[in-house]
Amino acid sequence: MRIMVDTNIIISAMVFKSSKMNDVLKSATKQHELCIASYSIEEAKQLLNKKFSSAKKDISQFFEDYPYTLIEPGADGSVPLVKIRDEKDYPVLHAAITGQVDVLVTGDKDFFEIKIDRPEILHPLDYLKRYDKD
Repeated sequence: MRIMVDTNIIISAMVFKSSKMNDVLKSATKQHELCIASYSIEEAKQLLNKKFSSAKKDISQFFEDYPYTLIEPGADGSVPLVKIRDEKDYPVLHAAITGQVDVLVTGDKDFFEIKIDRPEILHPLDYLKRYDKD
């Protein structure tokens, strides 16, 4: 299965050292295919520079622990595929849909209001309960 994580999962694992978020990343890399939108990587870099400058860890170094498939934006992201309340979240959703991701793991409540068949949108703990086999 292709598992995409949202920016909030990356930041929680990297900055706050959340064991659950690191469990999500480990599970996705060992048992599935971890996918990350290029938008999420750029957003994470911006957040680190702006809000967490004390966390000087290079994001490239962080991802050496978690091999992943980079999902680039689809050909035409200007035409919305689905509606989402916070337009800033749309690039992640668009990448998940066009990148044929099976599961999008996020803590962002706006994603849970979306009614789509694929990707399945799960909270990190729900993902671990359902798809972590260790």
